[in-house]
Amino acid sequence: MGKMRRGNGAVIYVRVSTDEQSGPVNLLNQEKRCRDFCQQQGWPVVEVFTDPGESARTADRPEFQRMIRFCKAHRGEIGYVVVQDFSRFARNVQDQAETTANLQKIGILVRSAYETNIDESASGKLSATIVGGFNEYYSNSLSEKMRDRTRQSVTLGRFPWRAPIGYVNIGGKTGANIRPDPQRAPLIRLAFELMSTGGYKKTEALRRISEEGLRTTTGMTLSAQTLQAVLKNPIYAGWVTLPSDPDFAPVRGLHEPLVSQEVFDRVQSILSGRRPIVAPKRKFNPALPLKCLVRCEACGTPITGGFPKGRGKRYPRYWCRKAGCRAVKISKELLESEFLALLGRLRPEPKVLSEFPKIAARVWAEKQGDAEKQAKKLGERIDEQKRLKSELLRMRLRGEIPQTEFEQSNSEFGAEIAVLEQELQAINSSRATMDAFVRFAELQLMDIARAWQIADPEQRQRVQNLLFNDGLAFSSETGFLNRSKSSLYSVLEATATKNGLLASPTGFEPVLSP
Repeated sequence: MGKMRRGNGAVIYVRVSTDEQSGPVNLLNQEKRCRDFCQQQGWPVVEVFTDPGESARTADRPEFQRMIRFCKAHRGEIGYVVVQDFSRFARNVQDQAETTANLQKIGILVRSAYETNIDESASGKLSATIVGGFNEYYSNSLSEKMRDRTRQSVTLGRFPWRAPIGYVNIGGKTGANIRPDPQRAPLIRLAFELMSTGGYKKTEALRRISEEGLRTTTGMTLSAQTLQAVLKNPIYAGWVTLPSDPDFAPVRGLHEPLVSQEVFDRVQSILSGRRPIVAPKRKFNPALPLKCLVRCEACGTPITGGFPKGRGKRYPRYWCRKAGCRAVKISKELLESEFLALLGRLRPEPKVLSEFPKIAARVWAEKQGDAEKQAKKLGERIDEQKRLKSELLRMRLRGEIPQTEFEQSNSEFGAEIAVLEQELQAINSSRATMDAFVRFAELQLMDIARAWQIADPEQRQRVQNLLFNDGLAFSSETGFLNRSKSSLYSVLEATATKNGLLASPTGFEPVLSP
């Protein structure tokens, strides 16, 4: 092997594992020991390679790989790679053996300033293997200890790593070890607030916070991938996790959250494609279509319904929801049969059909006009709430209100906007389907009871609302009472009374004259 070595020069390789160890004194001391050793051996130093903050558990280190390439390119000049000790060269027996063997093939030997007994002799090779084994054991043992320490630290609510953007590391062996960065924390908070509104794309939020001056510690703007990671990181809502263990339950951190849990959860819903809205409880049940339409005649309270259990089976029923009244208690079958009988009595003479399109169109136009007015008012209220919400955010950025007050008020504005937007959506949907129902009713007018029976749940709601938009009263003694003065059949009644076109629908209260 000695015949292959043509050079007498040496390159020095120094390394530390962490940024904390990468101070100039540590690295310079390693280099000095290596230079002294080279001087003793008579080897001129050609180049020095330094890896600050790089683990030796892998050979994939920037300067280490550059050193290998340098040796190959200058194999006629270089004869030795010198390290302070073999733990600087590798902490993995396989990497140590493979790299040493590859260098030997081009006539370059690895030497240690501390472990001078390691050479190409049988005992020297054995010593190298033993030293490499101890170094790997030390590295694995240290890694296990660090994992245990990290887990213990996280369990206590501490964040045992470099602080994420928006926070800075602070000293101390107890309590929080990160705190909000005065410069970056408000802008990270702004990113969450913008996204939580549902009105911003990530690219828009990123452009906004970049324009406001958010930069990394190296002075770079955030990438879209970095912003995505920030928005999904629970550290900002006050939680600490252990990424190496997916089964580890998040722990409430000791540090100050940048955003509330509500804001964080809303952002997660938006990122996953679910736009969060504050929706009122759904009152319509397709299995009980007369709920809310029918009121108790005795107390005026809308009836409710359900499926109470008795004798091993369930019996669908309607009843008055007001405690202490319960004047209405009736089975689903009986109440709906009486409702169908009522619809059956609402059958006009054939002559009235020629007038129906005009009447229905007028009713629909009136309803649409009311809906447009209501939609306009809702739109104005939504715009006003959004304006106030934006002003609130500007006040927080200017430091005029505390964070807790901002979060509470901002949440209230968001909830109010969501409710108003849902109401507006419902009105627009109703306006879009009213014309379709008028055409449907025109076709089925000769037998409106049959039309209600064959309709799907949404169509039933439209039939009920258009015919009896003020609802119906029901009494167990007298049955259904139509007290509405603005329903479609009230208009038909007026037209029929004038023209004598409508058959007398007895059973109404008061009874209509022919």
